[in-house]
Amino acid sequence: MATLDKEVLIELYVLNNEPCDRLVSNPEKLISFTKDYQDRTGQDVSAAAVGSKMLNLRRLGQANGGLPRLRRKYNGRGPRWRPSSSS
Repeated sequence: MATLDKEVLIELYVLNNEPCDRLVSNPEKLISFTKDYQDRTGQDVSAAAVGSKMLNLRRLGQANGGLPRLRRKYNGRGPRWRPSSSS
């Protein structure tokens, strides 16, 4: 089995901007991600191998050389704006 290139996986992960759990749990997205990896590296790897490596990188965390946090768009999940009350 070929060793997966961690740097390429991380680069594709950031470009894809899809959380790891969502990517790995959706077969269509994982197959597409795997094809992108194969195109970049020329390696013939299975989607299962890529998914397993991605989960391991997520568990490591960015500080230990794993997946970075994605920069997600703000979608309104913060404190609600409240108008000031004038008394």
